[in-house]
Amino acid sequence: MLAVVYIRVSTEDQARHGYSLEAQEAACRKKARELGAAQVEVYRDEGVTGEILERPGLQAALTAVNAGAAWFVVYDPDRLSRRLAHQLLLMEVIEKAGCRLEFVTCEWQDTPEGRLFYSLRGAIAEYEKEKFKARSRFGKLAKARRGLLTHDPRVYGYRHSSGKLEVDQDQAAVYRRMVEMALSGMSPEAIAAQFNAEGVPAPQGDKWYRATVRRILKNRTYVGELYLNRYNAEGIKAARQRGQKATCRERPKEDWIAVPVPALIEPEKWAALQEKLSRAKKGRRGGRVHSYHLSGLVACGLCGRAMAGQSGHSKNRTYRYYACLNTWDRANGDRREPIPKCTNRLHRADILEEAVWAKVREWLNDPEALFRDAHQEAGGRIENEINLVQKRLKQLKRERERAFEAYRRGLVDVEMFERAVLDVGREKAVLEARLKELEEVRQAALLAERGVEALRELARQVAGRLDDLSWGEKEKLINLLVRRVVVREGEVLVEARVQAAAGVSRSGTAPRVAVPPSKPFEAAAAAQLPRR
Repeated sequence: MLAVVYIRVSTEDQARHGYSLEAQEAACRKKARELGAAQVEVYRDEGVTGEILERPGLQAALTAVNAGAAWFVVYDPDRLSRRLAHQLLLMEVIEKAGCRLEFVTCEWQDTPEGRLFYSLRGAIAEYEKEKFKARSRFGKLAKARRGLLTHDPRVYGYRHSSGKLEVDQDQAAVYRRMVEMALSGMSPEAIAAQFNAEGVPAPQGDKWYRATVRRILKNRTYVGELYLNRYNAEGIKAARQRGQKATCRERPKEDWIAVPVPALIEPEKWAALQEKLSRAKKGRRGGRVHSYHLSGLVACGLCGRAMAGQSGHSKNRTYRYYACLNTWDRANGDRREPIPKCTNRLHRADILEEAVWAKVREWLNDPEALFRDAHQEAGGRIENEINLVQKRLKQLKRERERAFEAYRRGLVDVEMFERAVLDVGREKAVLEARLKELEEVRQAALLAERGVEALRELARQVAGRLDDLSWGEKEKLINLLVRRVVVREGEVLVEARVQAAAGVSRSGTAPRVAVPPSKPFEAAAAAQLPRR
């Protein structure tokens, strides 16, 4: 008979109780043999919080239970979950599958008294977790108020020692040189290239990147200002382990705690450096070479990321392009977990801009056309895309189940399994956000007629001058009427700011209309540069 063994450890548990995976596995295997199991399958979660249910090892173990296991063996109830509600839910799932839940550290009896004892153990585990978090936070705050660091902030130019940052003279010399290079007019990209050419060791020991240099130059720690308790990271780890996007929230400034740090640059010099960086960013890395009139509006229709302008050469001519940020190798330069490269091709900027302007011009010549397009879109294309998104969400659910099954059968290792689960989680989050947006767009299209009078007034103001407008004036009109431009292979979708034109907040939803590719657009597809 089969016994499924589930073991879990997080960093804090191992430090506090010595709950190593090896010790748990040995104890659980012994328990399984005592129960009479002829076969034992072990599933593990290493470094995963017990506050969430979306754990790869746990989900794989539950899949094995449904396949016909007789026992589900766990070292202790708090290894199963840190939350009482989750413990009771998992107990119900395991028992419904005809499997018996067993613990090494306590005897579990399926009686009213046994269930009461189990509930008490779960409540105590949850209470212990919350108490530990409260004591840990209190201790860290007390330490910070004494002027000591609670962790190593890993700031280039310093080394952490006994709760203090000490100057690393070699790295500090590189930082001071970096500052002088930036003040002399070198861009972060040029500085990174110079350091790589000279073989200067990078912070991570690999190579320098533009983003790394810029992040170091903008860090206020070098002025002697380092603050603890600045960000609230509560729930971030659990959300990220679920595959969700999560960012820390900044606390009110009065809650920040200043910790003294040796300064490497004078405040006046640092302020001049920031001004230099700010001026450089307004151009295109030190000086704008090409204009991109849809800058900030173009989004990739495949992965959802922004598309940025870049130039390329073909047959002794220079072309402007819009490219998805996920197609650039350097987009992953500073990422610890590189994201999959997008397959969307380059799109000629002049052709895309003319296609969008043609649609905006059509709206200005015939304001009612925008609302007719919006209603048509709500009744057709939007519905089709909603159906496609819902279909893909169902496919992702099946993909996740197949990944669990492959891991349970030993066809993939835990690293491959976890990567697959994270990829599914990321795509699911993007699709769910898009589904919500589409629902809002569908509703907004039905209310779009409220903005027709405002658009008529705008059309009267520019009547007869559309052919004489400069691209700067066209760009202003595009930004006024267009919320976003979504680009796919052979298709451009323009989302209109109907409600903004009607005087409603620009953060409101807006209808979405399609611009069919013109013949020049189709003809230029073959002439575009290949993806890098």
